[in-house]
Amino acid sequence: MSNYLYTEGACRVDSTSSRMKHMFLRAKKRINVGIIGGAGYSGAELLRLLLFHPRVQVSFVTSRRHAGNRVSTVNRFLTGLTDLIFIEPEIESLPSDTDVIFLATPHGTSMQLLPKIVKALPRTRVIDLSGDFRLKNPKVYMQHYNMEHNAPEHLSSFVYGLAELNRDAIQSAQYVANPGCFATGVILALMPLFSCAAVKREVSVVAVTGSSGSGELPKEVTHHPVRSQNFKSYKIQEHQHLPEIEQFFRDKVLNWDYEIGLVPQSGSFVRGIFTTATLYNESIQESSLKAAFEKLYGEEQFIRVVEDSPEVIVVQGSNYVEVSGMVKRNFVVSMSAIDNLVRGASGQAVQNMNIMCGYDEREGLEFPGMRP
Repeated sequence: MSNYLYTEGACRVDSTSSRMKHMFLRAKKRINVGIIGGAGYSGAELLRLLLFHPRVQVSFVTSRRHAGNRVSTVNRFLTGLTDLIFIEPEIESLPSDTDVIFLATPHGTSMQLLPKIVKALPRTRVIDLSGDFRLKNPKVYMQHYNMEHNAPEHLSSFVYGLAELNRDAIQSAQYVANPGCFATGVILALMPLFSCAAVKREVSVVAVTGSSGSGELPKEVTHHPVRSQNFKSYKIQEHQHLPEIEQFFRDKVLNWDYEIGLVPQSGSFVRGIFTTATLYNESIQESSLKAAFEKLYGEEQFIRVVEDSPEVIVVQGSNYVEVSGMVKRNFVVSMSAIDNLVRGASGQAVQNMNIMCGYDEREGLEFPGMRP
C-alpha cells in the first residue's frame, strides 16, 4: 500500500497498516467525501453537517437536475458557506482520492451506482441512505419496493448502520446501509422490550411522521393545505421498513418467534417521527423495564432516556433520540422521538462515517436540538 493512501485517504480501506499509524494519520488529515444526490432533503442535510465537520473536506456533490448550478443557489441556507457546484453523477469521473461516498439517492438508484463505484473506487467507503442494501433477500426487496434488485451480489457486503446496536460491525465495514427513518425509531423503542423479555408473542407499534419524510418533490400527501388539516394512517402492515425491522431482530434476538404490528401515520408537522410501542404483560415490573433502558442506552451519547413522554420538538434538527418506557395497568409502553431527516437519515449517516473512520461519534453532530 502506497504512502499516498495514508496521507490523502486515511479513511479508505487499508488492511495492511498498523492501527496506531492509521489512527494517527486520521487525526492529522481531513478525509475527502462526496455526496451523490445532493439536491434532496437528505443531501442538503448532509451538506449542512459535513461542511462544518472538522475532519471532512466535501470534494463534490452531484445532481443531474441541477448540474452546473451552485449548491448555494439550490440550497439558499448555505449561501456564503460553500462554493461547491453540482456535477453530473458520472462515477468514472469522480476524484480517485475520495475516501467516503454518501449515496443520498432514491430507492432503485443506489443499486445501479454501487457496482460502478466498486469498480472505479475499490477502496472507497460507501454509506447508502436509500433502502437498496438494507434487506438481505432480493425477493423481499422486490416485494416491498416493487422493483427487481439488480445488484444482489453486493447485498452481503453491507453492514446495517444502527450505531448503538451494531457498532462493532460498523467499525470494520466498507459498505454501510443507513437504516430507514421508521426503522430507526421503532428499533430503538423495541429493543429494551426484547432485552428484558417483556414481549410474549406480539407488540403493536404506531409511528407518526412529518411531511418531510415524503421527500422534497411536491406530492398530494405533502400538500400543505391537506396535510396541515389532516391525520391518517397509511401502508398499514405493508410499509417497506417493516421487513427491515423484522430482519434486524431476527439477527439480534435468540429464538425469534414474534409478531410486530406497524401502523405508520401522517402527522401535521414537518420534521420528526414519534413512535409508540405497546404490549400486554402481567408479570413485567417497571423497574425491570427501566433497567433495560439504562443498560442499553445509559452510556450512549445520542440517546436520552427521559422519565415521561419523549418530544419531537426537542430533537428537531439534531441527531439525538429521546426514549422512555413505562408499565401502566399491565400495559408496557415504550416510546421514541427522532428527527427523520437527521437521526433518521443524514445525521445517522455522518455518525456511521465517524465510527468507520475512528472518529469521535459526536464530531460534526454537536447540535443538541431545540427548546420547545
